[in-house]
Amino acid sequence: MPARIIRRLSAVALLTLLLVPWAAHPDALPLFDTHLHYNVPHAEALPPEQASAALVDAGIVRAVVSTRTDELAEALMQAAPGRILPFLDVYDSPAHKQTWMHQEELPERVRARLDAGLATGAWRGIGELHLFADDRHSPVFQELLELAHRRGLPVMIHGDPAVIDRAYEIEPDALILWAHAGSFPYPPLLHDYLERYPSLYVDLSMRSERLNPPGGMPLEWQDLLIEHADRFLIGADTFSTRRWMELDDHVAGIRAWLAQLPPDVARHIGHDNAAALFAEEAAPRN
Repeated sequence: MPARIIRRLSAVALLTLLLVPWAAHPDALPLFDTHLHYNVPHAEALPPEQASAALVDAGIVRAVVSTRTDELAEALMQAAPGRILPFLDVYDSPAHKQTWMHQEELPERVRARLDAGLATGAWRGIGELHLFADDRHSPVFQELLELAHRRGLPVMIHGDPAVIDRAYEIEPDALILWAHAGSFPYPPLLHDYLERYPSLYVDLSMRSERLNPPGGMPLEWQDLLIEHADRFLIGADTFSTRRWMELDDHVAGIRAWLAQLPPDVARHIGHDNAAALFAEEAAPRN
């Protein structure tokens, strides 16, 4: 539906639009979550079988899950066969997110883990990488981005617009998932970057409050999501054990703003974009 029509809808007309069958039963919309984490503290509180059950209960049919260890990736994939797409988390610990870009040996360690692979499947991406403007010229960042691109792997970046610009200077065709809609999640800025970089995708994890404040989704967000319905992704971002335990609540928040979009747009953002993206990853390069 064109954005100009959405803008003209009265409150009553918008409510009528939302009362289509799937919106009346929002749990029927299958979700493809592109931003979850699963590490030792999560596994201690929620073993793989329970984590898998939590995904099922939330209606998440597939999920990108970042993990620091091959063993946890294997265990979760075995507990949820066909549901997990593992991303290689390069950090040794949460504190490592502050220093990884200065550790010259990191690209070789990541390369070795990628080469070793997983018994139950291959790594499907790298990240989440936390990087901000002052460190965007890090040689380690450049090596990791080049390594991922050669292997046809997307990279999830948590960073400033300047970091995204630098990434596309390094690899103009890089496949990047921009976590949390970036550090400055403003619709005009996001529109500019989506127009500028055709292989950039925007992950809307941790942005439900912006997308669904009191009074409903702002028109500028509605317009942006409708215009670029094929470039946005959803995620619950289980960075803490508590967020795993409250997964249903966070997913309900996502469904609440998805339900304010035309059904076809909601399906693309909630599921189809990620399904197409990971079905059509670039072939590895030598």
